[in-house]
Amino acid sequence: MAFGAPGPRVWSVAILHQYAVTNEPSISGVTIGGVSALRQVDHTGDGAGKATGICIARAQPGVSSGDVAITWASSARPAMSLVMLRVVGFNLTTLSDAAQLPDIEQNGAGKTLNIDTVFDGLLIGGACKRNTNNITWTNLTEQGEDTQGSHTRSWGWDHPTVLQSNRVVSFTSSSSALVSMLLQSFPKY
Repeated sequence: MAFGAPGPRVWSVAILHQYAVTNEPSISGVTIGGVSALRQVDHTGDGAGKATGICIARAQPGVSSGDVAITWASSARPAMSLVMLRVVGFNLTTLSDAAQLPDIEQNGAGKTLNIDTVFDGLLIGGACKRNTNNITWTNLTEQGEDTQGSHTRSWGWDHPTVLQSNRVVSFTSSSSALVSMLLQSFPKY
């Protein structure tokens, strides 16, 4: 996979969507171009063979292309999709803030999270839903959405952000299903 030219303020961000699994597998590691990635995972399942999840992983590989490798904590390996972003000029070393749904079964036609954003910063988010209805975001600009099997995946970002406490970010859809949702906020260098 191509990451673009490496540099001190260049990051590769992987947005991973899990779907069509029989339980809630846990990602125990992600490497991007051979570099261990910082990651945040949100997943949910109903315990009866249905689950969905999302992971945002970030690293600074010293190569312009390479593999994205995912390690699982269990033998369950879900089907997965991957969206790669090249982020330049934002400090992804430490999150300004992050938000995800509670680690319990999550169902609904939509969900809402609050997140703090910084002046001139970057907000990244994603959601995965266990049905094929479109996702509509509020306070996050959708950059892409697709459907795989019985799941809809959506991702977006906003920059520059304004200094804001408890920015309300939500998504809605036309019908209820298992959902996962994740947001991350970063400052500029």
